[in-house]
Amino acid sequence: MKHRRLLLGMASFAVTATLAAQPQERVMTLEEIYSLADSQSKTIRIFETAAAGAEQDIALARNDYLPDIDFSASASYNGDAWVSERNFSNGQCYASPHFGNSFSVEASQVVFAGGAIYNNIKAQEIRKQISEWDLAEHRQQVYFLLTGYYLDLYKYRNLLQVYERNMEQTLEVIENMRAREAAGVALDNDITRYEVQYQNLCYRRTELANSIEICNGRLVTMLDLPPQTEVMPDTTLLTRLLPVYSEDEFRRMAESHSPALNRGRLQVDLAGYRKKVASAGYMPRIDIIAGDNLNGPITYEIPVLNNNINTWYVGIGLRFNLGNLYKVQKEISRLDTSAAQARAELASANESVTLAIRSAYTDCINSSELLKTQEKSLQLARENYDVTSRRYENDLVLVTDLADADNLRLAAEVQFVNAQINVIYNYCRLLYESGVLSRQTIL
Repeated sequence: MKHRRLLLGMASFAVTATLAAQPQERVMTLEEIYSLADSQSKTIRIFETAAAGAEQDIALARNDYLPDIDFSASASYNGDAWVSERNFSNGQCYASPHFGNSFSVEASQVVFAGGAIYNNIKAQEIRKQISEWDLAEHRQQVYFLLTGYYLDLYKYRNLLQVYERNMEQTLEVIENMRAREAAGVALDNDITRYEVQYQNLCYRRTELANSIEICNGRLVTMLDLPPQTEVMPDTTLLTRLLPVYSEDEFRRMAESHSPALNRGRLQVDLAGYRKKVASAGYMPRIDIIAGDNLNGPITYEIPVLNNNINTWYVGIGLRFNLGNLYKVQKEISRLDTSAAQARAELASANESVTLAIRSAYTDCINSSELLKTQEKSLQLARENYDVTSRRYENDLVLVTDLADADNLRLAAEVQFVNAQINVIYNYCRLLYESGVLSRQTIL
């Protein structure tokens, strides 16, 4: 009985393991891909952490507005006092209380620092905004990378269907040719020609299956999905109508949403605030101070008094580093150079974004026109194959003509699938270059 239970348990475990290892198909839209990337992408998480750290830096900078409070306490053992003449003659010891204590507290509050604290806080706030645009930029990069894998996967799966359909049709042609050979109206060489074509289709199908596995693995890894997941693209993707915008409208989108442009503008602002922080070195720092001291014994009396003495004070403190008169100017000159560099980088980024949008927009228009051309070519290639096939059955054309028509049809089907995917890819690239590739704007 125990052995039977053990065998049943092992069988159940084997079945469970087999089911767990089987591929699990999951239909996913691009919007779902992006949503998973937001929560699962390790790259995005790194820059989310950096943005959170920048927020904490702002809080630390604001601490400079808070008062400083120093407290100290000590206990000591005091030896006896020894007093002599200035030439160290006539030395004499005086008994001293051996236990000593000291308590001190001092508070200071900045009332003027030349704007250094305020401008430093503003600089930290800009750094936080820069980190947020860094996050937005890398999120866009992850989205676009996933889009490429997703569309490649979609293309390969569609091409796989094309080749499998052509393989079935090729087998039918081979069977028909064998029947015609038996009737004496076809040559064995004709069959061989199509068998070679069939083998080429089989090899191409194997290549596509491997490409599908690679693209699927990349998506599964980046989205942290179970290893056995098979991502199935949304079949309605190619039927959606793409929004129509002009090139100028995409440029206006980039003005507001491009991470490169927004970060560049913030870098220019940051250089300005850093210069203001440095310029504060020319100004003194003024603090309100207050303190209290309790010490004992009183050692500045001879003999030493075994008493505690408490003193307190309130006042204004002034600090000024004279070295800043010649040090700060060099720092400001360096910051002026950094500001000029930031402005040049902003101009370069603006030029790069403009050129990228122009290129992506042109490719988007071209791919749409190419799709129309490929659709017409596919229609003509199919009609040509149908006509050639009927003429071959009536012995009006050679098998080479039929093979050429078949290859032309296959090439047209492949090019049509590629053209469909390229339209979506180039549109997503245009959104990416404009800085607006997201779940809300994809399609």
